[in-house]
Amino acid sequence: MKSSVNNLVLERGILSSVYKQEIKRNIRSMKSESLSRIKNKLKNDSAKFYSETAIALKVSMFAIILVLLVV
Repeated sequence: MKSSVNNLVLERGILSSVYKQEIKRNIRSMKSESLSRIKNKLKNDSAKFYSETAIALKVSMFAIILVLLVV
């Protein structure tokens, strides 16, 4: 009977303090990982957008110069 009481106390201690601390650490790491993923995605999307814009501008300038040379 004593051992079951001690086990309950130990389990309760694990569940209340160590387990909660581990959960808090996991939540913090998940938040930081997801924030870094969001930042990386925004950087990649903006870089992709700028490169597409640059290509469009280069093609349009080439077309304008070509039209001016032909006319």
